[in-house]
Parts: sequence; structure tokens; C-alpha cells
Amino acid sequence: MTFSTKRLLPLIPNNISLPVFAATTNANARRFAATSNSASNSNDSNDTTLAMWFEGVYPIKLSRWDPRHVWARYNAKQLKDSAKKEVIPPQETFKGKFTYLNSVSSIKEGGLLVRFLYEGDKKDAFETIEKFIENKGIRSLIVGGSRIKSHPVEGVPWIEDLASSIPSARINLSFQGPELSTEQLYNEFRKFGKIDTINIQQTAKDSPKDGHVEFLSSKAATSARVCMNGKVVGSTRIFVSYEPLPIILAVLTFLSFLIFDPMRVFFVTNAVTERFSVNRYLGFGIGDVFSSSKSFLMSLIFGRLPDVASENDFDEEVESHFMKERKEYEAKLNIFLKETPETAMLIYGPKGTRHTDLIEKCTKSEPYIMRIRLDEIINQPDHIFLDQLSRQTGCFPMFNWTVSTGNLLDTIVTATTGTKAGFASTAESQIRKIFEITTIALNRIVHSEHQKRLAALNHFQLSNQAPPSTDVVPDIEYPVIVIEGFLGNEKAKQAYVYELLTEWTNTLVEMQVAQVVFVSDNPAAVKYLSRAIPRKTIETIALADASFSSSISYAQGRLGLVFGQKLPVELELAIHALGGRLTDLEQLVQKVKAALRAKNQSSNSNNSNGTILQKLRRTAFVSETHDLSDAALATPEQLADAASRAFNDIVVRTETEIRKIGLFEDIGVATVSSSTSPSKKEWTAVQMWKIVQLLTKFEEVSYDDLRYHPLFKGDETAIQAIERAGLVSIGLHEGRPYIIRAGRPIYRTAFARLQSDKKYSAIMGLKTVKTLINDETATLKEHESELSMLTGQILTDRIGMWGASDLRSRANFVAKLIGESHVKLAALDAEERKLKKLVKLVE
Repeated sequence: MTFSTKRLLPLIPNNISLPVFAATTNANARRFAATSNSASNSNDSNDTTLAMWFEGVYPIKLSRWDPRHVWARYNAKQLKDSAKKEVIPPQETFKGKFTYLNSVSSIKEGGLLVRFLYEGDKKDAFETIEKFIENKGIRSLIVGGSRIKSHPVEGVPWIEDLASSIPSARINLSFQGPELSTEQLYNEFRKFGKIDTINIQQTAKDSPKDGHVEFLSSKAATSARVCMNGKVVGSTRIFVSYEPLPIILAVLTFLSFLIFDPMRVFFVTNAVTERFSVNRYLGFGIGDVFSSSKSFLMSLIFGRLPDVASENDFDEEVESHFMKERKEYEAKLNIFLKETPETAMLIYGPKGTRHTDLIEKCTKSEPYIMRIRLDEIINQPDHIFLDQLSRQTGCFPMFNWTVSTGNLLDTIVTATTGTKAGFASTAESQIRKIFEITTIALNRIVHSEHQKRLAALNHFQLSNQAPPSTDVVPDIEYPVIVIEGFLGNEKAKQAYVYELLTEWTNTLVEMQVAQVVFVSDNPAAVKYLSRAIPRKTIETIALADASFSSSISYAQGRLGLVFGQKLPVELELAIHALGGRLTDLEQLVQKVKAALRAKNQSSNSNNSNGTILQKLRRTAFVSETHDLSDAALATPEQLADAASRAFNDIVVRTETEIRKIGLFEDIGVATVSSSTSPSKKEWTAVQMWKIVQLLTKFEEVSYDDLRYHPLFKGDETAIQAIERAGLVSIGLHEGRPYIIRAGRPIYRTAFARLQSDKKYSAIMGLKTVKTLINDETATLKEHESELSMLTGQILTDRIGMWGASDLRSRANFVAKLIGESHVKLAALDAEERKLKKLVKLVE
């Protein structure tokens, strides 16, 4: 079994053989290389000989001892008959006459070279074949299910079987003619894949310069070598060859394939299936044993079990009963997880809407699940990031230390031998390797699921029994990949991982081997995924804050209030200010519980009735009091006081957060003068203060109006940076930024508290006025300088009457602008004097 389309891959049993491609003999390869000449370089011809290269057909040869290469050569004779059928579109799809000639397999380079005649523009033939291959989505299972791609041959391909020529990601270039620039080489070779480095060097003083292009993958390098060898760019002919691999590196590569890759696939499979997990077979893990032991010891010491356990047991009941808005989301996600993978899903919403709770609830019964938590690992040093990613995917061992030490080894070898050793590996290449291994493991899991279902169906067919029910024939359980924190830090060091994840998702979905669920609090994630996965419609679940009625019900349930017991006004006002943000509601509930518990403990020490009540509550036989919580037993006054204290504590902490993150109050004089100067800050304190003022007065502000305020000057960089910090949220309308709201509903209360502080408001007002005065003064000086220049030109005798008239019109206009600036400066000066009176020291 070698090839499959994306539609057939999950349903192929072992006993079905798919059509495969055939290779010619070595003699045919030499004959093809001799006849495939520069005739393919002409643009239009009535009978043009052309060639197309298809990459990813076979596994690329890693070393002389690569067993996959031996297997591919042994089966190569079976592949020729179906080449035309699989990769060449029907004749009617071409604009001109198409004639298939022959095909040559370059097993070492993992591809197939097809030669044909075409009457018409060769670009039409190439585009037709490329579009056909892309839409058909053919994949080669023996190379991990990677997708087959096509490239037009622009030079003279050289198909050889030299034992010493091993494909590598680094290719050598020699030029016959004037040397080419780095930009020209990039434009010529970028279409084959991502490039790591491009170097142009001269070995001797009078010798021609040579070039090196290093791709991130060997597959791109092999395609470039076949398609670009002998191509003429301008008046320069390019010759392409592989960079020889050092013996040590070749051995390590071979050992990695032969020993470590199967180990990695095994560990990834085990991480997803939990075949050797204690939790799966015993129903509990070491963490559960520790938690239970801790609770038992606390019960012996304090006379009762802690309330945490009962709260956790109550969470699911409360949410299922009171949070009715989420029922629709749960149903949509559950349906998505049970379908055949055909697209990805994005769950997004503002911070604090508890995305992960929805994921946890819907994936409890999923047998195969993998979670990648980007927030925990991103923006770390590369080796730590890779170690954490490997641990989350289960990919072991990965030797991520080579990322940091490989460059050092390369430098040492290059300094001593003059050639690059190739020991270095990039973090991006390591991530791609992790995703490739994971894809193979997931593919095997899905294949096993198909085999189980097929075996059940065959059993009923052989026994001539009635059609089986869904209870007897198992459904195919697809692995679920949950990617949390997607696009959470676009400025992070490893921000490129977001693009790699979307590329990997595209592969998983097209191969139909896993359901991928992205979780993000960045509103730009919708557009990012739609652009990165253009051929699929992304399923979305947009989480919003809970309604006021649901928030009240949630608080009642979490506090354990008796049915019909009304909440005090203070608590309702606090819930209204929190705006349905679940994390803030939970924080309020926990603070109220803690305050009531502390009050009861202090009052019960001197109150015999309280002591008796506590004893009754500890007794499981007294059912009437056992289920009553501290909130249910508290008086309305006690509950109101606890709610007021809890809410005030939340607001104070939020004010501190805004001052620290948004207004940079934690930056001292020493920090400002250090290397990490405020020039790296993406917004200023006065810009954030203007947002505080506006969102205190209005629930939402126009994005465009704020953008063109004098403090922002039409630049939206600061607004978007403030959004990334979570201080504001930007609402979209028809795909573009439209309105600005507070990042959390509680921020509006904190904004109002900040502005109600007259002294603090006056200080920030002085900073704002000072900034506006400086900006307006600079504008005024520019106008005055221009007016002085215009006046000098008008007074010269060399300007005619018409020229002087134009200059006078311009001078009058500039003079008007100067007058307007004076008015603005006068108003700002008056405002500054007024604010200074509020912060004047009385001596």
C-alpha cells in the first residue's frame, strides 16, 4: 500500500492494494536525462517537450544503509503503469493538446519525473497539473502520509544513482556567467520550500563565486536540485548539487531513523491512548492518592474534611443547571468531535470565559486526546520550549540540546576545515519533526480503529447474521488534538509555532486522522485560521460572558443558598459590575465564602449555640443542617457585608493591575534610564489614561474615533498592543475593528474608581496636557518656520506677480494654522493651571 487520496485513507484495509507508480530502469533514466534538454525553456511552441517533478512519492534516502530505499527499489518495477492515471489530469482539462511520453522515478530523491509534449503555452500545462494535484490531495503513506506536490522543471534534470550523492537539506550552487545576488537566489528557490540560509562565497581570489542554499527540509532541497539544475537566470546558468553529509552526521541520521523514530512513535501513541497509564486501569492516579491522603489527614487534625472536595463535586451540577447558555456550545462541540475530521474548530472568547471548562466537559469520554498548552511553554528558551512541547505530545527522545550546541559544533568544524558540518538544527525543524512523528502515530491509531470496525463487519458478513446495530459494531474514535492558548502571544520568541500548527492542522484534517480544536482569547484568531487553512471552513464557538440572570443563579448555586433565599442588594450590584465573567464571579464567590467562614469561626468560639450548630453540621445524621452552607446560615446583613468586602477587594486589586500594566506605575527612575527604556513600550501612560476616561463615561468607544485622537495620531499600534495586554477588547464589524470595550467588565468599575481619585486624576491630567502641549508646540514651530521661509521668498524681487500671489495664499493659510495652534495652546495652558491647583502643596 503506497498511495491514497484524502477520501480513501481512513478506510483502506491491509489486503487492498492501491495503484502505484512505476519507475524505469537505470538505462531509461540515463536516456531520459539525455533527451530532457533546454527545449523545455521556451515559452511557446507547437510541440514543446516539458517535464514535471512530483515530490513526496518515496521516502528520501537518508544514508547508504537506509532500508526504506532498498524496499522502494525492490518495488519500483510495479509503479509505471499507473503514473499517467494518478498524476496527469484528463485531456479535456488542458487548453492545448497534451501527449504523455514517459516517467522516471528518482527513488533516492523521493520523487517522480514525468515527461510530456504540449502544444500551447507551457504555463497553462504546468498550472493545470499543479491545480489537479492540489485538488486531488494524493498522499504517500510510506513517507508518513505527506502530501505529494508538483513543480515545473525549469532546467535540465539530472537523474543519477551515484552512491556517494546523498540528498540533504543543503545544496551547492555554481554559476556559469555573472554571479547572482542573494535576492535573486531567494526569488528562484523560495517556491520549493522555506529557506534557512543563503550564502555566496569565493574560494579563491580569481575563481568564480559559489553559493549555498539551505532549506528547512530535505524534500524542498531535492525538488530544487531536480528542477533548477541547468536553469538560465539572465545570462547565468546555475548548476545544483548536494552538500556532502559528514560521516558522523549520516550515521546519526540513520540511527535516528532506525532506532529513535520508532521509539518516538511508540511513546506518542502511548501518550494519546494511555495504554500503560495507571489512571486507565486503576481508575485513579498517584495525584489522586496524594489528594485523598491529604484530605484524610486534615480530617483527623481539624475534625472534618475540607470544603474543597464538596465544591468540586458541585461545580458540574451548578453549571449544568444554571449555565444554560453553554448547552448549545456543548452540543455543537460534541457533534464536531464525533464526526469524521473534515475541518478544524476554534473556541474563542475574552479572557475569563473559561474556555477550558467547556473542553474538559466535552472530552471526558474521548479515548484519544492530546493537549498542547502553548501558554505554559511559549516565550521560553528554545531548548526548554522544545522539551516542554515534546513532553506534551509524548515525543521522546528528541535530543533538543542539539539546537543550542549544534551551532557551536558547526562553528568549530567550519573554522578548522573550512566547510560547514551540518550539525546545527533549528528549533523550527525540531518542531516539524515532532509534528511529523505525531502524525504517524495518530495515523496508526486511526488505522487500528478502522481495522476494528472492519473486523466486526466481516464477522457479521461471514456468519450471515442480521445487519449489526451500532452497539455491536464500534464507531471509529478519532484522536482529538486540543491546542490551548493559540495566538496568545504574537510577539513571543516562538511566534512562528502558530504558523507551524496551522500547517500541521491542514495535514491532519486532509488525512482525516484527528479532530483539531483551537482555544484562543485573541479575536484575530478567526481571521488567522481562515487565512492559514483556506480550503476549509473553520467551525467556531464564540464564548461570551454569562447573562445577569445566569450569573445570579451561578452565585446562588456556588454559595449553597437555600431555594427562595434572596441575595442582598450589595451582592447583586457586585455581580452586575462583574458582568458575567465567570472567573471574576468565581473569585467573588470564594472571597464571600472565606469571609463568612472566618466570621463564623471567630463568633463560634464564644458562642455556645454556634458551637452546638457546628457540631450538628459535622454530624452526618442531622440532614436538616448538614447541607446548609455558611452563606445559607448567614444573616442578610452578614452576607451583604461579606459581599461588599469581597467586591471592594476585587476592585482594589484590579486598580493595581491597571496601574501596573496599563499606566506603568511600577517603572522607577532606574528602570527608565536603563537599557530596557520605555521606548520599547508599545503605548504610553497618557494613551491608556485617555481610554480609562472614555470607557468610564461610555460602555464602548468607536475604534476609528479613538485612533485619530491627537494622542494616537492615526496609529493603531498602541490600541492593538493594549488589547494584547487584555486591558481592552476590540469588536469587529464585517472583518474590521469597529468598537473598543473594557477587557473585563470589572475594568469599568476600576476605571471609574481611578478617575474618582481627584489627586490621581489631576496628576494623569497634567501628564496628558503636557504631552499635548509638547506636540502642539512642535507643530507650531513647524508652521512658524514655514511662514518665515514664505515671507522671505515673497519679499525677493526674483518672484513674479503670479508666483508671489500663490505664496501669499499659502502664507495666509499657514498663518491661520498658527492662530489655531495659539488657541489650542492657550486652552491647554489654562487646563494645566487648573490641574496644578489640585496638586499644589500647601506650606
